[in-house]
Amino acid sequence: MRHITSWWNEQKLQGSNGRIKVPAQTFTTIPLGPQLQARNRSPESAQAMCYLHKWTQQILEELRQTGSIPIVDDVTMGWDYLGAVLDGDIKEHDIILMVSLDGAQLYDSKESDCWMYVWVILNLPPDQRYHKLHVLPGGFIPGPNKPKYVDSFLFPGFHHLTALQREGLPMWD
Repeated sequence: MRHITSWWNEQKLQGSNGRIKVPAQTFTTIPLGPQLQARNRSPESAQAMCYLHKWTQQILEELRQTGSIPIVDDVTMGWDYLGAVLDGDIKEHDIILMVSLDGAQLYDSKESDCWMYVWVILNLPPDQRYHKLHVLPGGFIPGPNKPKYVDSFLFPGFHHLTALQREGLPMWD
């Protein structure tokens, strides 16, 4: 188990006899829920979010008829995804997300001085999925070094996602 005091500014913590806890590093998290709600503000974007369900139904129908899946070229054709749909874990109006984390070098003279994570909405068609407009920012972690405990930075975003899964998210459709 990790020693918790390592997550605090050691010098400040010792100087105050353990009373003043100053985080070793702060970061920014951008809540996912409002971004997803804003995505569905127009009929066109709400319609684009239906791609995954419609395509999944076509794949399942082909699987029933032929017993096989054509060339796997999208997440909808993966066995893990299809199994979750068939088991009822993924339903028609669920939003399927992928998270991606990477460092960015903002200046030529420095190494990665900012780490960020983004949410990719897999409900969108593949030709729209990775456009800037549809890749949602999740959070920013200042550098200059790679974060020691990445999970501690991702936790607020995933905690928010868990709350959305439990509570639901009202959206226009």
